[in-house]
Amino acid sequence: MLCVCGATQHTQLLAEKDADQIAVDDLTQQAKNASGVMATLIRARRDQIQAEIRAEREFERALNTAISSLLDVIEVTVQSAGPDTILDATDEQLLELLITGGLGDAIDGFITQQQRINEAVSKTLSAVDPQFNMGLIASQVEQLQTQTISDIFEGVIIPTVKTTVRDGLRDLRAAVPLNTVMSNLQTRMNSAQGRQLTEIKTKISQYGRGLTAIAGAAAELDHYLYTGPMDGITRPFCRALVNKVVDERQMRKLNNGQGLAVKTSGGGYNCRHSWSPVTESFIEAAELDQATASDINKANTGGKR
Repeated sequence: MLCVCGATQHTQLLAEKDADQIAVDDLTQQAKNASGVMATLIRARRDQIQAEIRAEREFERALNTAISSLLDVIEVTVQSAGPDTILDATDEQLLELLITGGLGDAIDGFITQQQRINEAVSKTLSAVDPQFNMGLIASQVEQLQTQTISDIFEGVIIPTVKTTVRDGLRDLRAAVPLNTVMSNLQTRMNSAQGRQLTEIKTKISQYGRGLTAIAGAAAELDHYLYTGPMDGITRPFCRALVNKVVDERQMRKLNNGQGLAVKTSGGGYNCRHSWSPVTESFIEAAELDQATASDINKANTGGKR
């Protein structure tokens, strides 16, 4: 989940997949070096990242299939009925074309991965507070699941596809040949997909962190351990906080420099770290360090880079 500015889409996605594996390997090693409930918590966080990775990759595959199908439909429709049929299509009609073209499978796959993320979050909370029951927040979890799917489709995919398609087909009104228009449209779709996948990755990670925040609030926990890999690609904001505990007051002071809420977005886009609510007894038993004012300042300074 590494953002490589200025790279090609293929290189960027390859780098992100490398970063994903680095994160999993690093957390696996952290769990081996830890013991007791701390090892359980780290393994649960690793499992959560793995579920998020599977969800991201399933979305990527489904999006490729759906876009390819959509382009085929567009070409046939333009040839038979003219470009206005597509240019005047509503958001609902475009969504239906995408869903029937393959994104319907992505929805089903994401629901499955959401359940795995839920299980990982439950393990994290159980390690900290064995008495906590995830069933107490079932309605909030369902609402968050629905909102996340809506954010991905209605907030990320549909607007981008709609704009890209309509901008591309306007060339037909300038008498540009259809085969040229479709080739250019494919290129535009590929370019837009890189941005879409970054947004989708962030939304999926936000789901896990949002679920954790809901569970922490329900358990009345107001201290959070920042967990995740500590490797060569960890951004400065995260490096200042990994394996340290912050309270609610400190959380409100944190700024990742990307305009995203720290509690649900960590260090920002493509961040591989997360907050684990912890009890004071857990902090003491695991001998965890409370973040200092200096740590908070270092994180905020790193977030502005």
